Amino acid sequence: MMNKKGKHFKNKKENDKDIAKRILSLAESGDYGIFPPPMKAQVAVNELCRFFLGEDYWTTVNSNEQANTEIVFEIECKYKNKVNRK
Repeated sequence: MMNKKGKHFKNKKENDKDIAKRILSLAESGDYGIFPPPMKAQVAVNELCRFFLGEDYWTTVNSNEQANTEIVFEIECKYKNKVNRK
């Protein structure tokens, strides 16, 4: 599923500048003016998985699409009571 290890560490305290730098390193390169650069959908899902489920999360399914389903399910189950809904 996730083939690259992040350059960050679990216990490292990142500030907003560090987060922006890391996220931009995951995005496509190029000049997009005042707008953020695009990011491939799978890269985004992998980053959200790392952020919400942890570096050690893994799955045994056969494809990225199946893994994405598991990731979304796990995130929603884990955080369903932690989101303020109106």
